[in-house]
Amino acid sequence: MSPRPYTLVAELTYRCPLRCAYCSNPLTLEQKSAEMATGDWLRVIREAEALGVVQLNLTGGEPLLRDDLEVLIEEAHSHQLYTNLITSGLPLDRARLEGLHARGLDAFQLSLQDTHPEGAERIAGRAVMDEKLAVAEWV
Repeated sequence: MSPRPYTLVAELTYRCPLRCAYCSNPLTLEQKSAEMATGDWLRVIREAEALGVVQLNLTGGEPLLRDDLEVLIEEAHSHQLYTNLITSGLPLDRARLEGLHARGLDAFQLSLQDTHPEGAERIAGRAVMDEKLAVAEWV
């Protein structure tokens, strides 16, 4: 059996509502116009599945800032890819979360910068703990 990739890590965007001190995203690529188009991502998902990929990790920046996230999840689901969203949870509301799940999202990985609000705010560059805890409760 020849080697194959099992996981595709798809960095959908470099845009992010946070300014985490440890982030290595290139800020010069943060513009929406520099992102891959929906059609290109759909092609990449199909090609990944054809190569033997079984898991898709959607990340960024903040993948929730993509207007086409639901379309990408539907495409991955149609190819039976286990789809994991790696996110800060911002911006997200419960209805969108339910919609992502309905379209085939399998796993939700919420990034927490610290377990204490002060530390989280210091690292993320803004107060986000209450919003993240609400997202965690919905999940």
